[in-house]
Amino acid sequence: MSVLLDLADALADSLAEASWSTMTDPVTVYRENWPRVDVEDLQEPTISVVPAAIESTRIGRRSMQHDYQLFVYVARHAPADADADEMLVFAEEVIEQIEEHAWATVAPAVSWPDGITTPQEVTIELNPGEALRERNVWRQAITVVYRSLRSY
Repeated sequence: MSVLLDLADALADSLAEASWSTMTDPVTVYRENWPRVDVEDLQEPTISVVPAAIESTRIGRRSMQHDYQLFVYVARHAPADADADEMLVFAEEVIEQIEEHAWATVAPAVSWPDGITTPQEVTIELNPGEALRERNVWRQAITVVYRSLRSY
């Protein structure tokens, strides 16, 4: 059993079930270990959820804090400024969905690991490293950290 993999699966499944008010095109959600897409694959908005890291910190003699980090990539081919603007609005909606963590109503059939609630931290980077700029691909990297406490 891997809590990190279970979290990545749960977040991807939950995002796949979400209804997006800012996007009229269908949204494709993947849970991947190594996301690789071509511009041809990005004609519609795409979300990739990737398990990233685990940080373990001792908080007591027999207690540990585990921070599970996921990367969420939001991308789409955006040849016009209006397309890029639409994606920025959509990405903010993705962030709000993740922060609210209201999956019990959005995706009630999805099982989340025990003890996991709203994310501890969400950071966002727009077009990191100006990736794929030459091909007009709009991309946002979201880092989500979920915290779990464990006693031994």
